[in-house]
Amino acid sequence: MNIRLLVGTVGAVAVMAGGAQAAQLITNGGFETGTFAGWTPNVEAGSGGNLYIAANNGGPSPQSGFPTQFNPAGGNFYAITDQGGAGSYSLTQSFTLASASKVTVSFQMFANDQAGVIFDNGRDYNTIPNQNAEADILVGGADPFTNAPADIVSVLYGPGADNLAGNPNPWTSYSSTLNLAAGAYQIRFAETDNQFFFQMGVDNVSVTTAGVPEPAAWAMMLVGFGGLGALARRRRTAVAA
Repeated sequence: MNIRLLVGTVGAVAVMAGGAQAAQLITNGGFETGTFAGWTPNVEAGSGGNLYIAANNGGPSPQSGFPTQFNPAGGNFYAITDQGGAGSYSLTQSFTLASASKVTVSFQMFANDQAGVIFDNGRDYNTIPNQNAEADILVGGADPFTNAPADIVSVLYGPGADNLAGNPNPWTSYSSTLNLAAGAYQIRFAETDNQFFFQMGVDNVSVTTAGVPEPAAWAMMLVGFGGLGALARRRRTAVAA
């Protein structure tokens, strides 16, 4: 076999294998079902608001009527917290890793804190003062309103808010790469307020691991490397003769 052709074939297959599709670990990350399908919306008892699916049209927030901005990279819908009184809310979705993996987490978000102040005092709105948003990765099975360090694997945003003088804030993209052990996890978007109105918008959520090459690609690579080995042995034999 021509060694240039063989090397070229092996290289091409290696590129194909390395470029395998990433595996998506969550569903309905863009809320394009128009529902919370795949997600669990959580509302602390006694809260004065809720989590909503809103139309991506730059219209007012669904309960208090504060302005929001259109998301140019969004689809038809997104998730938002809104209220008429103090409360705490979280939006969670579970995922599982069969083995230790490098995971890429990305999302778009805005955090419009109408109070113009930030207080990081956990996820219970009965703790006064408290006014912040947070995006994070939790261990599987953790309470959706937990603030225990042992339950929080990685903080992706906050605790805080966007430009306090810039409401309504534009959509901002976030991305993090994490090395996670095998096990169960949750991605969480949480917002707690007892100072004044606070809208947290979430869209285009993605949690992916690097793709695994198809078995056929691995087989082709093994055949190619085997051919390179055989060709090298023949050349050594010819030189020795």
